[in-house]
Amino acid sequence: MAKDLSPKKYIETYVRKLPIYKCYVNKDWDTAKMAHIFIMRKHSNGNITAGIYLVDMTCLGIKDTFFVFNESEISINEKFDLPNFHMKVVDYNLAHNIVFAAHDYALDYDIKPHSDFAVTKFILEEDDDNIPLIEITCGGPEGKPHLILQPGQFAKYKHVYDKLVKTLGKDNFYYTMEADMFNNMETSDDLDDSNDDEYTNIDDIPPGKLNMIAAKMLDISDLANADKTSNRSIQEIITLNIEFGLRVLKVKRKELFYSDEELENKSESEIYIEADQFPSWLTNDMMDEASEMMEHDIEAYAQFENDPNSENKLLQFDHERLIANFDKFQHNPYIIQLLYEKSVLINNTEVINLLKPVIKKLAFQYVSLKLEFALCTYYLNETDPAINYIIEGIDLQKIFPATEEFSDMELNIFSMLRLLVNIRNNNLKDAIYYYNLLADIEMETPMITILQMKFQEFILEPFKEVYQELTEEFGEEKMH
Repeated sequence: MAKDLSPKKYIETYVRKLPIYKCYVNKDWDTAKMAHIFIMRKHSNGNITAGIYLVDMTCLGIKDTFFVFNESEISINEKFDLPNFHMKVVDYNLAHNIVFAAHDYALDYDIKPHSDFAVTKFILEEDDDNIPLIEITCGGPEGKPHLILQPGQFAKYKHVYDKLVKTLGKDNFYYTMEADMFNNMETSDDLDDSNDDEYTNIDDIPPGKLNMIAAKMLDISDLANADKTSNRSIQEIITLNIEFGLRVLKVKRKELFYSDEELENKSESEIYIEADQFPSWLTNDMMDEASEMMEHDIEAYAQFENDPNSENKLLQFDHERLIANFDKFQHNPYIIQLLYEKSVLINNTEVINLLKPVIKKLAFQYVSLKLEFALCTYYLNETDPAINYIIEGIDLQKIFPATEEFSDMELNIFSMLRLLVNIRNNNLKDAIYYYNLLADIEMETPMITILQMKFQEFILEPFKEVYQELTEEFGEEKMH
């Protein structure tokens, strides 16, 4: 029975029955006040399920976390470069205490852990008296919270800053924004003067994990290094190319970027700070069904991986799979939303026509589906009087004045629509704004991948000559 569960359900239900195998933490965790922790449990088949935790002991607690499920130790070691000079094997009790000391410290200030901790906490042992207590010092100077952010992160953590100001007062916590490498730059030479301590090395990001927000944390030399970027997936290469282009534009065309003060006054900033990840109507059962569908799709499509002559068969199979999933899950509005977006992206007219009346009906109940319908209609260059006001609107709160709270998912769909509208209207400044907002929201969908391709083409011309010049300065040839 356990083997039929999704990885998430298995972790939530069974993983604590597996023995702890190895635990890693960075050697400087106690001085850096930032811990990268790996907790590995071993299956009876020898494979590993691991929880990975980025732990900020100065303020934010569980800043990021994810899991790797039932993979070989060799695969995990290659993916995360383990063991290495910077990491050391530690006793589980120490790793556990670091995680929960930071977690509890943050909760004292009502700073909640990363949402995925709801799953990865089960890879840890229960935090009870069975775990020997080890004293872990958290906080900054004098034990006060010290909020340390990287460039571009203020919008994401502004709610934490505001909460600390409200509950403690400005004099009772510390706040540091790491220097922005692009401030006061006049020449392209300055692009190579970044402080390496503020940025992530691309080699530290496993294949498939390099998304828009991760690209923002890379040093400029990594972005311009074809040897490091060319072995990535096509989607990751597009992400890297766009990020490099935005860095160049920020130096050469500063007027194309809103100031921090302007960003704080945008309505999307308030929505983003207050939003939960998903709308309240989206239940765990709906999401579990969606995960189940996608997992079964991956297994079903695997038969075509090694067949070079399978394109027509794959298209037919894809068509049949869409209809079968609709028949099976038409009670689930979240899956209808996902299927409609996919059918639009592959331009499957038959399935679009099958789903369109369903999603139009559901749009009266769910803001996210109304936004999805507007996005897909505009993407297809079609019009519909029922949703034209959404396509023409520029303020989500004014478009839906009766809606008191929006979710990240709704803001994500709206931002994709605005990005596409601004690309088509040749409005580079607002296109850049909505692209960066999508990166901050971190809810990637197939539509975002397509929009990235359009955005890459859109921003190419404004900096083509400068881009070429800079890549040659770094000794790499990225543009052909």
